[in-house]
Amino acid sequence: MTLCIRIPKRMVVAAVLALGACGGSSSLVNMWKDPEFPKQPIRSAMVIAIKEDPAIRRIWEDAFVSELANEGVRAVPSYRGFPTALPDTQQVIDMVRQDDYDGVITIVGLGSETQSTYVPGYVTTAPVTHYNHWTGYYDTWYRDVYEPGYVTTDQVVRQRVDVWSVDEGGTLVWTGTTQTLNPTSGDEVRKDVTDLVIPELKEHHVITSRS
Repeated sequence: MTLCIRIPKRMVVAAVLALGACGGSSSLVNMWKDPEFPKQPIRSAMVIAIKEDPAIRRIWEDAFVSELANEGVRAVPSYRGFPTALPDTQQVIDMVRQDDYDGVITIVGLGSETQSTYVPGYVTTAPVTHYNHWTGYYDTWYRDVYEPGYVTTDQVVRQRVDVWSVDEGGTLVWTGTTQTLNPTSGDEVRKDVTDLVIPELKEHHVITSRS
């Protein structure tokens, strides 16, 4: 005997949403690139993670430096020159001139928020089977079933990455915001951000590339 179990569509949708809530999904939004850049891709850069926690700052800067190095960019974390506090604008300018960097990359957290989304209800059909004692057979017919709407809640974490060229006194050449839904950890957010941003900078020739 074959047993067939029908799962209502709403349960499938809920299961997918539940799986999504177990791990974050990230995307790049609000991207902009200077249409006149690059005259030459950035080959060396200082990386500054604007984070209040010194340990988190170092972890973010190291992550970006590592990924940039994989693309052939000479990068250095700002904490190497400023281990106790974030550098101010003049200190960054002095360090860039001293070590001959041609770019500065900054990462700043934009905080998190709770976002609610309404999933509207819908009508589907479901089989109804009844044993007919008069005929000795099972009769099956279909009836409409209304699945009510419901609300899902997500945590949204955003980071902004800015890329500055030192040409002409410092020019913003690329900026993008990432948003991660329901992250399970700060490590996940950081990995998602680097995995999204570095290939984008490479593809649009904002940074140099080994390929």
